[in-house]
Amino acid sequence: MDKYVNKVINFKNENIKKTNVKHILLCGDRHYVKYIGVTMTSILLTNKGEEFEFHIFVDSVSEEDLSRLKQTSEKFSVSINIYFIHVDVIKKFSEDMHGNDHISVAAYFRFIAFGALYKIVDKVLYLDSDICILDDKINIFWKVDLLNKIAIVIGKQAGDSSEIRLNVEKAFNSGVIFVDINKWNELDLTSKCIEKACEKVWPFLDQDVLNMILDKKIVSVEKRYNYECSLSKLIDDADKPSRIVIDKNEVTILHYIGASKPWHTWVQCCPVAQLWGNVKNESCWNDIHLASPSTIKKQTYKYFHKAARVSQKENLWIAVIKNYVLYMYWKIRYFFT
Repeated sequence: MDKYVNKVINFKNENIKKTNVKHILLCGDRHYVKYIGVTMTSILLTNKGEEFEFHIFVDSVSEEDLSRLKQTSEKFSVSINIYFIHVDVIKKFSEDMHGNDHISVAAYFRFIAFGALYKIVDKVLYLDSDICILDDKINIFWKVDLLNKIAIVIGKQAGDSSEIRLNVEKAFNSGVIFVDINKWNELDLTSKCIEKACEKVWPFLDQDVLNMILDKKIVSVEKRYNYECSLSKLIDDADKPSRIVIDKNEVTILHYIGASKPWHTWVQCCPVAQLWGNVKNESCWNDIHLASPSTIKKQTYKYFHKAARVSQKENLWIAVIKNYVLYMYWKIRYFFT
């Protein structure tokens, strides 16, 4: 582990039953720790009969978020381990996100974590931090026969464009992936992932890398375990976003893909975003502010445009005027600075 990690902070639950522990991996930069906290809370609220241990890989963490992680450990009587990745390891990766402005270099942390966890855990469920768990069925990952494969994923439909582009047997979204850590490290896949990631900036970054490295080494389970929901597409396609609901009986892991996230102000009218908000309100991050378009660092004007369109569809005319004025301001500022 010392190869990848320079510091570990542990908040331990001494009463945990070692034989029944299910290990969960989450990763993010210092700005994402609060969202890691909400995803973690969604697991704990919906799976109260399970024993979990969390492994969180970060570049750094604020004292405030560290305190809230400790509070979460105490509130739910759960062990939480925070691993700080070596700066030199992070520097290997390009900071160019290839137009994916909502993604940071932390996208590569997961395959570093799979290497660092060797001889600490045998199997781990990795989850993106834009995920909300809706029921108690995630224990399926520990029940599926891996059939001598390395990982369990949720495969995309046959013929997906990524299969053709990457020349892989089965493409998958890397936001949910269950990994046999021993098999992963027997094949030294962390080193292979790092090498592949450093070749160039792949269009889908770490996801492309994992699809190529794990080709023919995966077992796929059904869509409910990585139910992809694009809030951007929802607000673009719906006549009235506030009317669009999902059937929660068909979803275990709700994954908010794309640039619009459930913590953004412009999607709060959407019931599917409110599911995340309900968990936030019960978490140790219940008082954090939602993110407005002005908090987006790149091409801020585009997000005010999103907000204006949503306001228009919801007949919120004062908000429409306000957001269009801000859209024009930020657009002019973008092109003349």
